[in-house]
Amino acid sequence: MKKQYIILVLAVFAFTFSKAQQLPLYSNYFFTPYIFNPAMSGAQGVTEIAILNKSQWSDMQGSPSTSAIAANGDLKDMKFGWSVYAYNDKTDIISRSAIYGSYAYHVKFSEKNSLSLGISAGYLNNAIDASNIRVDDKFDPILSTNLTDGGQFDMNFGVALHLGDFMIGASVPQMLGSSVTYSDNFDSPIQYQLIRHYIVQTQYDWRLQNDRMKLSPFIVMRAADGVKPQVDAGLMFDYTQFFFVGASYRSSYAVAANVGVHLTENLTFGYAHDFSTSEYASSLGGSNEIMLRWRFGTSKKDKRLENEIKKLKDKQNRSSEETEEMINERLDEFKDEIRRDNAKTMEEQKKEVMNEVMVLYDPNNPNNPNANRQNPNNQNPNNNNPNNNVNPNNQNPNNQNNQNTTPPKNTVIKGYDAQTYPSNVQPGSSGYYVTAGVFGSENNAFKLIKRLEAQGIDVKMFRDSGNGMFYVFVMKFSNYAQAQQAKDSGLNGQYNGKLWVKVVE
Repeated sequence: MKKQYIILVLAVFAFTFSKAQQLPLYSNYFFTPYIFNPAMSGAQGVTEIAILNKSQWSDMQGSPSTSAIAANGDLKDMKFGWSVYAYNDKTDIISRSAIYGSYAYHVKFSEKNSLSLGISAGYLNNAIDASNIRVDDKFDPILSTNLTDGGQFDMNFGVALHLGDFMIGASVPQMLGSSVTYSDNFDSPIQYQLIRHYIVQTQYDWRLQNDRMKLSPFIVMRAADGVKPQVDAGLMFDYTQFFFVGASYRSSYAVAANVGVHLTENLTFGYAHDFSTSEYASSLGGSNEIMLRWRFGTSKKDKRLENEIKKLKDKQNRSSEETEEMINERLDEFKDEIRRDNAKTMEEQKKEVMNEVMVLYDPNNPNNPNANRQNPNNQNPNNNNPNNNVNPNNQNPNNQNNQNTTPPKNTVIKGYDAQTYPSNVQPGSSGYYVTAGVFGSENNAFKLIKRLEAQGIDVKMFRDSGNGMFYVFVMKFSNYAQAQQAKDSGLNGQYNGKLWVKVVE
């Protein structure tokens, strides 16, 4: 009978843990996901230590209690991750201890997209405290039966996929499914079977106010052989500088409420309370859990994000500077255009005045007041020589047959006297300049020169000391008529842009 009692205790132990699944249940696992999924090790780019302590069913004698400590970090700029997790779980005379070491490899597709693979290995020990078995006859020989601790090597595997702010992961704790033997003093060995578990978790982070706040709905599903699947669905709000609050529902078990404060940038305290939803809730009582987490240094993930933001700001600043420079350049060109138009208007007015003066004082003009006095016979003294040309310099602006028309080698403009090309001209000397641009800014004048030189045009520049303007010219002539003809013809059709005549006396 007593043998059957011990077997019954062990059976209840196995049944209880199998129905509840054999893994400790935490309510603050949102902040320590690497405990169940080794692929999450180092995923946050920060080194931290977390302490968890949970007491379940406070109104029940011998109720389960769990204590755990975990450490987590990354290596080589978040390319690899590591974690260490140890816990002790006790229910009345039954206790369970384990320690695991995890390693993760993170494959980054982009800044926010990655695939993580993780594996952990550890040692798990189950024990029964026979000295605390409560029976009527404590000297019963059956109680002296050698119930040894049962230890086994164990392994876990996990995978996690991050797509932006969305994460989905899966893990297989107790992957080997080993058997734990407590005693073989009976007809058959007393064993405890580790069952393979399957956990799938998904989470989405809504980031608010430049990541100062985060709202995260999450779902976790646990399953094991011969056990009804259990689903957690919850919502966590984390104000990263001050506090966090959350709530979740665990099917056929409890409703959990989470609250915590960020005492400093690196120290967080959390509390969770489970309200049992079973039919025995009034007898079992609630469950309480506390969490304390230390972080060392700053998050590399946050630091990388800050660097990206800084790069974007620098790029925006450079773009703003370039835009401002472009606007200023356009304003300078606009001012130059206005000055150029004013200069052109003045040149045209000057030309009209000169034409009127020339017409007025033409000896053949009857309105010339000095015509009769200078030539009483109203005869042109030049008419005495029929071969005499009206042009005192005996030059025909349209006749260049007797001129050297060999242009410089660095120009595509042909058909003009060599002395009219800018390469053979002293810029700013007296004469009539065919100009391609007038600028108030020397830099803008140089830009036009480079553009014209790229087109194979001989071009130079001079500054008018009278108005301070910079003139870019492509030809210079000794008389106005030649300059005007070159301007009007577009250098005999060899220049497509606008041209003006600048007179330098």
